Amino acid sequence: MVRQLAKRNQVTRSQSDALHAFADLRNAISHGEYRSGNPIADPRPDIVEEIRRLRDILLAAPTLVSVLRQNPIVRFSPDTPVHDVLSAIREKGYSQFPIYDDGGSYHRLLTARSVARWIAHDLADNGQLDAATVADVLRFAEPHDRAVLVPRTTTVPEALEILGTRDSGGQLPDAMIVTEHGKREQLPLLIVVAADIPALLDAVEF
Repeated sequence: MVRQLAKRNQVTRSQSDALHAFADLRNAISHGEYRSGNPIADPRPDIVEEIRRLRDILLAAPTLVSVLRQNPIVRFSPDTPVHDVLSAIREKGYSQFPIYDDGGSYHRLLTARSVARWIAHDLADNGQLDAATVADVLRFAEPHDRAVLVPRTTTVPEALEILGTRDSGGQLPDAMIVTEHGKREQLPLLIVVAADIPALLDAVEF
C-alpha cells in the first residue's frame, strides 16, 4: 500500500521511508524471537511519538487553503485587451491566468506559452502585434495548456497527486484552481502552480 501511495504522490519519500521502517519494527516485535518471554525489539517512547505524529499527518492532512497564501488573483475575460495581460506578466511575474467568461464561469487557462506562441505568429505576419483581445491569443493555446478545478477541501497530498498526474498526452497540468466546490461557475479562491510544490511538500514533510 505504501508503494502504491508513493507512486501516486499521496505520501512523501520521507513518509514512505518511515512507514517501511515502522513496519520492520512491528514485524520484529510480532514475529521475532522472544527471550525469556519478551520480544527482542521494543519501540522506544520517541519512536512511538514519531508514529503518532505521522499518523496525525496522514489522517488529518492540511488543506491547500490552510497552507498557501494567495496573492491577489489576476483573472481575465476573453474580451480583455491583450495589453492588460502583457502588463500583468511584466508587473506581477505571473505565467498562468484563469479566463472567466462574462457570466462568471471558468473558460480556460491562458499561459505564458500561449502568449509566446501568439507573439511569434503575429510578428511573423507583418512585424506587428495585431491581436486585440485575450480571445485572439487563446487561438494559439494548446490542449495541454490546462488547469484542474478542485474544491477548497482538497488536501495537500491530494493536490500533489493531481499536479503529478499526466493527461492522455503525457502532459502535467499547468495549474490547479481552487473554488468553493470545484465548479466551473465559481470564482477562484486560490491558484496553485508548480512553484508552490516545495511549500506543499514542506507542509507534509515528516
